[in-house]
Amino acid sequence: MIYRAMLALAVQLERMSLVVNRYAQRRGANPERGGSTVEWVIIAAVVFLLAIAVGAKITSVVNEQLAKIK
Repeated sequence: MIYRAMLALAVQLERMSLVVNRYAQRRGANPERGGSTVEWVIIAAVVFLLAIAVGAKITSVVNEQLAKIK
């Protein structure tokens, strides 16, 4: 009984996949045209590291100027 239910679910998922692919082809769109999650994570990590580097440089310049004032 459970095998029939699993088979029915698999068939429904396959049908839905075919419908989505057919719709994407009719629209003329590439289903993989957007950036993947991994790419966005890498971009975010690079931006984060650049922000840390810029913040560290600004902090060091401010500390140097503060030392000159004292």
